[in-house]
Amino acid sequence: MKNWIPGRVTLACDALKAAVKGKKIALMMNTSALTNDGRLLLDVIVGEKWADVGFLFGMEHGVRGNMFAGDPNIGHLDEKTGLPVVSLYDYEGYIPPTDKIREVDAVVFCAQDVGVRHWTYTPWLITLVKSCAEAGREVIVLDRPNPIRGDIVEGGCAETFCWGYDLLAGFDYPLRHGMTIGELALMYNEEKKIGAELTVLPMENWNREMWYEDTGLVWLPPSPNMPTVETALYFAAAGLMQGSNYSLGIGTTTPFRFVGAPDFDGDLLADELNALGLDGVYFVQKYYQTRVYGREGLTLCSGVMMCIHDRNIWRPVTTQLHIMDTINRLFPEQVNFERSGIQARMRMGTHVICDKLARHESLVPVIENWQAEAERFAVRRRPWLLY
Repeated sequence: MKNWIPGRVTLACDALKAAVKGKKIALMMNTSALTNDGRLLLDVIVGEKWADVGFLFGMEHGVRGNMFAGDPNIGHLDEKTGLPVVSLYDYEGYIPPTDKIREVDAVVFCAQDVGVRHWTYTPWLITLVKSCAEAGREVIVLDRPNPIRGDIVEGGCAETFCWGYDLLAGFDYPLRHGMTIGELALMYNEEKKIGAELTVLPMENWNREMWYEDTGLVWLPPSPNMPTVETALYFAAAGLMQGSNYSLGIGTTTPFRFVGAPDFDGDLLADELNALGLDGVYFVQKYYQTRVYGREGLTLCSGVMMCIHDRNIWRPVTTQLHIMDTINRLFPEQVNFERSGIQARMRMGTHVICDKLARHESLVPVIENWQAEAERFAVRRRPWLLY
């Protein structure tokens, strides 16, 4: 890439090359793991023979992003490198198997987080740290930016009952955690006394006030439903509702930006949400077509579109609780927040939200409690901040 202009932030790729030299390793990464010049890190490590690579761990969407989530064919031979791909979906709890890890000296992890707790790649890293500790092998993390800033923390911490469940919560950290993957791995390993031989290779020139586009790094969608960096903010404002029976616009060109259903009154919903005067966001009524749970083909939905006018002051997690609260008040007979069963509660990290919604009680006390929890976590996380 002769015309590539380096960005302000630099990933520690040279340090990674030195760290794996002479070792037999496994790679746990996907298409979001790019080098500073935008090449797929997996292909660089293998092609330039940085180390003896034994196998690849396949996470959601596969190592090359060419598969549906949970696709049974994730385990196969990688068509470009010829290396075996070990599907983590083949193991109970999707936990990296210690017997495979013992075949190598170290496992290298790199995947783009989106700054939201229930994004599966980062909880997968947490399970890897524990598995490597049990196997007595090193885990090496090539750190990457938090795309929605590292200085803002929102939401309550996941409660113990959902740690590790279905990759929706690694341990007790908030919904919008404001940390990097490396920092979370360090925090988990040291705070929970896991005892893994953990090496985190930090970035250069990243600071906590940066949005992803400030870094100069290439953004490659880590999931089909995360096409842009802005989508990560909408995910922070709608992701908890993925277990509901209404639509979040998944399948449209702007997933998680819409909230609606065939039988919602979008004008009423927009008016009620705008009356709350939430900082940094405005809601407009919107018709859109998408797939809706329980219906065949595309369905016309009426709802709202979130329009960010100041992302620096917008608090998407707080907005999300207000959206659920308002929908429950306006359309109580039309909504089911637990269509996906226990997974809905695991995603929220608590029983409190669903319990209150079921009793048609306000979520305002949850908002206040979560703000206090976020403030406590902002202090608790300090020993593990690298930047």
